Amino acid sequence: MTNKELLIQEIESLPSELLTEALDFIRFIKISHARRQLKTDINSNSDTAQQAQTNRYPLHDTQPYRYDDPTEPVALEDWEFLQ
Repeated sequence: MTNKELLIQEIESLPSELLTEALDFIRFIKISHARRQLKTDINSNSDTAQQAQTNRYPLHDTQPYRYDDPTEPVALEDWEFLQ
């Protein structure tokens, strides 16, 4: 016999005054499960969002170039693309 059939059998054997309590309990279980699932989804989405944020700014936390005197003239020998 499956769990569903056993549950139906138990419900059918309940006195009518306990049916409301059983229904409330079943609804409570469903809501608790939905909340746990939502927490899990939020946590996995925040991990995904964090990865997306990292991919969006690939140069974040890298060292910038340093220019001591950017207006200083550059000799022709120093131009890499001319060589």
